[in-house]
Amino acid sequence: MPRFLHTSIFVNDMDESIAFYTEKLGLELLDGPYHYPGNADMAFVGSDWNSYVELVYDLEAHPPYELGNRYEHLALEVDEDLTQYVAGLRAEGVKILKDVYKSPSGTRAIAFVEDPNGIPIELLEPRKGDVLS
Repeated sequence: MPRFLHTSIFVNDMDESIAFYTEKLGLELLDGPYHYPGNADMAFVGSDWNSYVELVYDLEAHPPYELGNRYEHLALEVDEDLTQYVAGLRAEGVKILKDVYKSPSGTRAIAFVEDPNGIPIELLEPRKGDVLS
């Protein structure tokens, strides 16, 4: 059974956003920021890896983000083989946005599907060492 993992938001200034979430809200900087050339800068804040916020600074040209257009995607961690899970979704007619591939850090498999509202859902295999309860 999948479990909610994180939400991802676009930010206008990575340093300012990290400072807000860590210094003002008291979350920890779990990882990053990482620079993925041509894609985005990403950092992860939360109390632990069980549920966290992914901060994304998009490197593509765009107008500044405004209220209402900062949302990027939901993420679910699956406790079975991700390739088989995605194949099952495909067989049920679920739109696959990105088939299974290695995450930018190369540490685990990742895929994206789309919900009926057009919202991207990121599917991830568990982090090495993580145990789902």
